[in-house]
This record gives sequence, C-alpha cells and structure tokens, in this order.
Amino acid sequence: MTILNITNDGLPNVLAVLYARVLASRGGISRDELLTAVAPAEIVEDGGSQASKTLNRWSELGMFTEKDGVISAPDKPAKKPSSTLEEIALTRRVACKYALADTNNENFWATEGARSADLTRTLAWAMAQDAFNTRLSELEALEADQIQNDGRRLMRNPTRQNGYRFWAEFLGFSRQPGGDIDPTVAVRDVLDELIRPGTEIGARDFIDRLAQKLPVLDGGRWRNLVLAEVDPIALPRLQLGQISSALSRALLCLRAEGELLLVNRADTGSSIVLTGFQGVRADLTFQAIARPASGGR
Repeated sequence: MTILNITNDGLPNVLAVLYARVLASRGGISRDELLTAVAPAEIVEDGGSQASKTLNRWSELGMFTEKDGVISAPDKPAKKPSSTLEEIALTRRVACKYALADTNNENFWATEGARSADLTRTLAWAMAQDAFNTRLSELEALEADQIQNDGRRLMRNPTRQNGYRFWAEFLGFSRQPGGDIDPTVAVRDVLDELIRPGTEIGARDFIDRLAQKLPVLDGGRWRNLVLAEVDPIALPRLQLGQISSALSRALLCLRAEGELLLVNRADTGSSIVLTGFQGVRADLTFQAIARPASGGR
C-alpha cells in the first residue's frame, strides 16, 4: 500500500467527493450505494475503479470505517459543512491528520506496505528545501545530490513525482502552477489547535506545537528522520533559532492575511529567525506570535 501511486491508490478529488457523501449520510452509507453515487459504473470511464481504490486506501488509513457493509467517518464534525468549499477544507484537514499519523508511518523507510510513509517522507524532505527558489521539476536532481542512499530516494520515480504533486497541493503544502513549496494552507488549518484568537505565545513554543501537529515541518519527528539521511553539505542545517524558508513563507503569508501577528519583544522567551532566498537568514527576528481576536478570514 502507498498513496503516491495515484493510479492504484486514489486521487484527492475522488477522496473529497467520497468524504462529502459519507458526511451527508450522517448515520453511514452502504459501500455499494456510496460507490454508485460517487462514480456510477455506467458513466465513469473506469467503471468506478478509481472510487473503489480511493475508498479502500483511505479506509486502511483510518479515515473511513466499515461495519456490516456500512461506511462511516470517525471524524464526523458536529456541524455539517454548508458548502462545497467547506467540504473540501474538512476533507483536507482530516486527510492530513491521517496521512501524518504515527500508525500510518510505522514502517517509515519501507518500500512495500509503507501505508502513507512515502508521502510523509517526501513532504518532510521537500519542506526542508528552499521554498523561494525550488520547483517540482528540480526535486529529482536535488534529492540525488542530497541523499546518497538509493533506497531512501523517492523523486526519481515519475509515478511518485506525479502523486506528490497532487497530494502536496491538496493537503496544503504546495501551490500550483510550478509546484511551489508553500505550507501556508496546512499551517492555517491547524491554527485553532495551536493558539486561540486573542492570545499570544512565545514564538519557539508556537513552532514546537506546530511540529507536533505537522511533523513534516521544522522540528517534527518525520522531518528529523528524513534529515538524518541528508548530506549536511548538500543541504546545510539551520542555525539555532532559525526556521526553514518553507515555514518562514507560511508565517509571512499568514501575517499578510491578518491571521497572525509576529511580535518583537525582548522579554518573551527564545526567538525565531526567518529564512529568506537561498537559505539566507532574513533580518526578521520574533519573540512571540499572537492571533488577532477576530482573525483575518
């Protein structure tokens, strides 16, 4: 099992439709009824195969449960989404949680039976690259320079490259066109779990909490496992207190959108230093992060 082989293991848009249909059922829906509603065999070109494969894979990851032929969603929200955009956002947040979960990454370097680890490994590695100067087309060459162990590489496989492009964008770690490295959406999705509106925390504490929720970012357990395989000469390590350009980009975007305030206070714990173009430490140091009471969105 994998996620990056989208032909055999499903697509984000199909997952979003499946999840929305299950949520709409409230009490659950039979497998046959779900697949017929989402991908009628007489209409879709593959006879509904892609819908079935997507449902199977994400059921194995825990996003769906099946009992006596009835499909339900363990993470069903208290309030039903009121629009298609809300349905997609909810699917994205739940899928990200399961993709990065410990239980789905136990065999982290496995080539077979990796569950979601191939996606997690690739995200963790990509989020450590220069977010301001790297495109999807360059990732294969960068990986070859940085990872000497052939068994640890992922981007040389065109199938996995294509799968990464789809899932990274859907989960909020990339922007198209060009496959820009940008985790702004993924970070925004977990803000409510990190800091309440109208409150402030130390910048370092914020980064540590974020690493728990999105462990492919700075300080996260999956990021650390991947960086242990990366040549520090080919990809220099960050200095103490410095955060990656990918996370720097996300924080700057959220500041511009009014979601976060980056606060300079000499008396507030340890500071973070943002990273700019080509890994250069930006002249931006912050000791605290605050969230406006009203939010920016």
